[in-house]
Amino acid sequence: MGESIRRPRLAPHARYRWDKVRNEHQLVFPEGMMVLNEPGKAIVELCDGRSLDEMVAALKEKFPGAEPENDVREFLGQLAERGLVNDAAAD
Repeated sequence: MGESIRRPRLAPHARYRWDKVRNEHQLVFPEGMMVLNEPGKAIVELCDGRSLDEMVAALKEKFPGAEPENDVREFLGQLAERGLVNDAAAD
């Protein structure tokens, strides 16, 4: 993830949803949809403007024994490349 995004927040055109027909977590946006696994869903739900450190701490609490920092950075980088997260600190 680019160091410029310090407080990830979902872009206004992206939203999380649970698709009960397909039984899957999804991140939907005008160009399409991304199926999320449980950790991906947890990360997306934390994209509310909190800091990366706060996100990692919350994920460690939710997934005991996990060291999620690198995975979080990588996933957020992928979302940022697609324009699905922005930096709340830039507001």
